[in-house]
Amino acid sequence: MDTKTILEMGANSALMDDPHVKKVWRLVNEGPNLFKKGPDELASIRLDIIRSSLSFFSERSRFYSELYERLEIDPSRARVADIAKLAIPSDLLRGEGQRPMLIDGVEQGGETFQSSGTTGKDPVRIYRSPLDLALMLKANTDLFEYVYGSTLKDGEGIALFMAAPELRYKLSFVAFVHMTLENKGIELLYGMDLENKDQAGTPWQKLTPNKDNLLKFLKSKKEPKLFFTAPAGVHLLGNRFDEMGILKRMMFKMVSGAPPIRLGKGGVIVTGGGSKGFVDLPPYERIVSRSREHFKARGFDDMAVDVPFMDVLGMTETLTALIDRYGVIDKVPHPLSEAFLLDPVTFDPINEEGKDGILAIFNPFVTSWMECFYPGDLMSFKKSGCYYGKEFVYKRRLTVEEGWEMQRACGGTLEEMMAKGGKG
Repeated sequence: MDTKTILEMGANSALMDDPHVKKVWRLVNEGPNLFKKGPDELASIRLDIIRSSLSFFSERSRFYSELYERLEIDPSRARVADIAKLAIPSDLLRGEGQRPMLIDGVEQGGETFQSSGTTGKDPVRIYRSPLDLALMLKANTDLFEYVYGSTLKDGEGIALFMAAPELRYKLSFVAFVHMTLENKGIELLYGMDLENKDQAGTPWQKLTPNKDNLLKFLKSKKEPKLFFTAPAGVHLLGNRFDEMGILKRMMFKMVSGAPPIRLGKGGVIVTGGGSKGFVDLPPYERIVSRSREHFKARGFDDMAVDVPFMDVLGMTETLTALIDRYGVIDKVPHPLSEAFLLDPVTFDPINEEGKDGILAIFNPFVTSWMECFYPGDLMSFKKSGCYYGKEFVYKRRLTVEEGWEMQRACGGTLEEMMAKGGKG
């Protein structure tokens, strides 16, 4: 389904007659203006739509009305402490886990995304209705542009994504990038091919580089150039440049113009997955500093700058990601997402700056199911002057030894592809 169809179907959803849905649609469509509101105003807006969303779901599913009754939650008075009780571990969403949580008569015609299944268990599968896909497209585009620092101009620039096009319909992270760029009319090249699709095995065992697309990206004169990959992708590319002899380096430069890879005005590297999924990966800070030897870019004022790095924390079960820009802003959620931390022992919300806790996310603008979960990431927060009033600092993934065996985030899946499939 293309983005034009997604947006048309979203705008014409039968749920638009519901006051809550009408409200969240209007809010999400405020776009960049949402990011100009202050933290207190946004917190008040979130509390309002959290309460209306709880009512929305209790009216459309006995699952939720009975759940609220058991937990003694009154939707009209709910606060963050109440939604903390409603948060579920992502493990419950494996296989058909989401099905009983979908509202009655959920709109069909959407898409289902899934996690990698690297744990050997059933992957997490999340159905997105056309309306939710439209919200996903709009919200993630606005968040990306806020952190990027500028609007992606229609039809300008070129992007390379180190994934295979088939993953657009499998991984949520790939889908949101693909939809955003398609909606902007920005050319997107996939840097990998999926070989032997019909044979058994996981996708990352069947990935091979698409050399034609890699070369096309390197030689393109379009600006800006947007490079999407896992941290391992940047790391491995740097290794290959370092290992080139002088003669090979000269020949490669004659063919491709690189190294260095010039990303042009507004160029950026966007990674996903943190440092998970690759045991020998250097710290992210070192990857950034080393990569800046091989990638060059200019700022929006056309002056030379260190290549900007953005990192996306996205997972199958969240409609919107948390995104940071290295050295500028730590991870921030969409203004309408309620991101909060839970004490690892008591599971009570943490309000103390700098204290580690388990990240939980409630997206009250999702309409197919109540999206309130914790994926198994340990983070802290610090106060910030940004629209959200705080930024989140990623610490690490919780371990199996700590009783957690969550599915890998979408970006982590890409990272495994770079580590395993990229060797082909």
